[in-house]
Amino acid sequence: MRKGLFAILLGICVSACAPNTVLSPTYDFSQVNRLGIMEFSNAWTDLNGVENLFAKYLIRHGFKVVERAQLESILKEHNISVSGYLAPETTREIGRILGVDLLLIGEVSSYTPARTELTMTASRRSESRPVMRQDVMRMPDGTYVGYTRPVGNQVSNSVDVRPTEYTINAKVAIIAKLVDVETAEIVWIGSDSTESSRALDGADYIAKKLVKSFAKELAKQEPK
Repeated sequence: MRKGLFAILLGICVSACAPNTVLSPTYDFSQVNRLGIMEFSNAWTDLNGVENLFAKYLIRHGFKVVERAQLESILKEHNISVSGYLAPETTREIGRILGVDLLLIGEVSSYTPARTELTMTASRRSESRPVMRQDVMRMPDGTYVGYTRPVGNQVSNSVDVRPTEYTINAKVAIIAKLVDVETAEIVWIGSDSTESSRALDGADYIAKKLVKSFAKELAKQEPK
């Protein structure tokens, strides 16, 4: 019987520097064979399909993953609803039908699209010009000759104001959880946030970091 309710996971918060992840110290991951990935809760069309990014990196790290489209098709066929809270009887049914041990569920917890803003930039400019003066010089033969000579400099200051366009990156935050299908117990949770010029690039970066962190934590539990 797998132990405990992993209550500490409820305190996870999003970090912009490194992913926050917690792995259950009591769960036996050696018995895990296949993972199923559920569609992530997401209110923004820019990030549709973000769960597929997690599938990509889980597979790269050697995990067996059930295709999301196949999973959803089977759930629909068996009239299984997975909206909101996942009850143990629901996760057990999913595990039985699909032959998976863990379900990855998650959500895009926050998203701010990239935007372009315009600001006025002022630059000061100074310009120096020589000041010339007309003068007359008497020659030895008694004649007069006009000439021009510098008598100083004239400095002028001006302010040049121009519009400057700059881009503010998109901000993405994601929370992901692995749930045991037998007990509906959360056995791993991770969260992270980042900024990127494109929303899906940011989500991809988060998925890569979270899966890498999970695999690293898992490797620490393996017997030497």
